[in-house]
Amino acid sequence: MSTLTKVFIVLLVVFSIAFTTMTISVVAQQSNWRKAAEGFLEHARIADANLRHMHAANATELAAANQTINEHLDRVKELEKQLRTSQNENARQQSELARASSEKNSSDAINRGLLAQLQTAEAARAEYQSQRDELERKNIDLERRNVDLNDRVNELTAQVAVMMEQQRQLEQQINVLTNANQRISRDTGAPAIGSRMEDARGRALPDITARTPVAASAIRGHVVEVDGDLVTLSVGSADGVQKDMVFVVFRGDQYVGDVRITLVDPKRCAGTRVSGNMPPRSGDQVTDSLGLGSTRG
Repeated sequence: MSTLTKVFIVLLVVFSIAFTTMTISVVAQQSNWRKAAEGFLEHARIADANLRHMHAANATELAAANQTINEHLDRVKELEKQLRTSQNENARQQSELARASSEKNSSDAINRGLLAQLQTAEAARAEYQSQRDELERKNIDLERRNVDLNDRVNELTAQVAVMMEQQRQLEQQINVLTNANQRISRDTGAPAIGSRMEDARGRALPDITARTPVAASAIRGHVVEVDGDLVTLSVGSADGVQKDMVFVVFRGDQYVGDVRITLVDPKRCAGTRVSGNMPPRSGDQVTDSLGLGSTRG
């Protein structure tokens, strides 16, 4: 029940009492005033009972209204507390927002600095790439020139090998001619022609030095064992092998390579490969320069 309704009821009760009083006074003037008075009194009692009942109801409603108001006040206090909490939280978030904004500004400044550094690094990378391209171009040119030089070296190496082969053949021919000259001289008893050249190693020619020791007669054998570049042959000092002699290794009609002798014993010798087209193997034939010349002659 609203406050306006309560006021209206109170006014109604007051007017009822006033009206009852006036009615009693008017009726008292009549002849049957006692009966009327009793009737009005009964009405007054009923009105008083109704008024008391209404007071009790109003008190109950007022208590309920006060309780509701108290609940609303409690709710208001709770809402105010929540409002203060929300305000504090809002203030904290505002502070964090300001801090985040400051950090963002700082990050933007750092990003601008990093972007500038990146642009500088990109320019340096472009310069480095340009230099790298130039170096690659020069490297390609050097590789091409290196290939040309390797081809030229291979060509010169082949020419040197041919010249060395020709030199060995000439030395062998000189040795063959010297031996033949000595044999003819012994057979005829006449002095040997070109006696100053009777030494195949050139000791009779002061201006000529033989490249390798030369045996008095051809030496032929075969490869016994191969261990890396170390090659063991089946001939030794008993066959006329000397240190630093060069033996030619061949397989059938195919040239294999040359072996320079470094170790000699009576029946075996060993040396290292100094040139060749392929690695020697056990069973390959070997001969010294003189033997090679006589074989090809």
